[in-house]
Amino acid sequence: MNVITKYIIREFLKIFFLCLATCMGLFFVIDLSVQHLDNFSKYNPPFHLTVLFCLYKIPQIFYWMSPMAILLAIFLSLAIFSRNNEIIAMKAGGISIYKISAPLVVISGCVMLISFVNQELILPYASQKAEYTENIRIKQRKSKRFLKQDRFWYRSDDTICKIDLFEYDSNTLKGITLYFFDKQFALVKRIDAGLGKWIKNRWHFYNLVIRSFNPDGSMDIEISEEKIISLKETPDDFKTARREPEEMSYAELRDYIAKIERAGYKIPEYVPYLYAKISFPFICLIMPFLAIPFALRIGRGGGIAWGVGLSVIIGFTHFVFFNFSLSLGRAELLPPLLSAWAANIIFGALGVYFLLQVRQ
Repeated sequence: MNVITKYIIREFLKIFFLCLATCMGLFFVIDLSVQHLDNFSKYNPPFHLTVLFCLYKIPQIFYWMSPMAILLAIFLSLAIFSRNNEIIAMKAGGISIYKISAPLVVISGCVMLISFVNQELILPYASQKAEYTENIRIKQRKSKRFLKQDRFWYRSDDTICKIDLFEYDSNTLKGITLYFFDKQFALVKRIDAGLGKWIKNRWHFYNLVIRSFNPDGSMDIEISEEKIISLKETPDDFKTARREPEEMSYAELRDYIAKIERAGYKIPEYVPYLYAKISFPFICLIMPFLAIPFALRIGRGGGIAWGVGLSVIIGFTHFVFFNFSLSLGRAELLPPLLSAWAANIIFGALGVYFLLQVRQ
């Protein structure tokens, strides 16, 4: 690594970390004031819980803001180099624009890998802990999964379960209806229960109404205060039954979708999120191709402030288009793979086109 490359990397990293801190700080302030400030002021949590919640939000904010930070940092770095005539000096020394830009692209690729690792190893855990801190420790709700696990269906080999509420911390089901089928998928039994508890590795159900359907079309009804019902499902199965995509890594979401599809159900709104777990970190590698050509032109004119504004517009436009195409995929108006990659393909192609127009 020569002196020029080390200089470019050092100056870029200074600006990148400054941009990253600024973007994350602004996003956090806006997110906190819009979504959480009223709730926090209402519940008046202890200071350490507020700090803990903020810490758990950092991986998510980094994940969202790292592409914008790269875009801003490349704009500023190259614009400053160009304004100070350093680009001209490098070109006079036989260093092409592509060689000047190469370290920036490599660093952007490294940030992309860090973002992906964060998404796979840190973000799912941090998102769950942030939700737990807000809903259980701050708002004092009884169920850790109160917002995520209410009114859902679950199917196993010969049983379909409808559950009104699953209390994550106590392994308790509320408002349960169980449908039992034979091999021909004919309904043979229905059980309605007000409460179900996992006790000593068995499901205990309370306040039951059991309806048995006979082959001749008649029905037998039994009412019981308590019964042990044999189910293959454990609390761990129900705990993962309604996890949100952002609470799962790529591998977990892939396995979850496969499990639901094996059970005979489709969740098309989740499939675009699966592809987006690859395409979103990849935005970090798209941003240099958008930033480099504009930064070189703006730097020569000295309009750095205008360039910062332009970079914000480009980043915001990409973000909006990315989420819009993803929503089309969730609505099955676009193929899931295309909906997750459409924004990257379009903006990446534009970036490459503009980069090829830059004079050496």
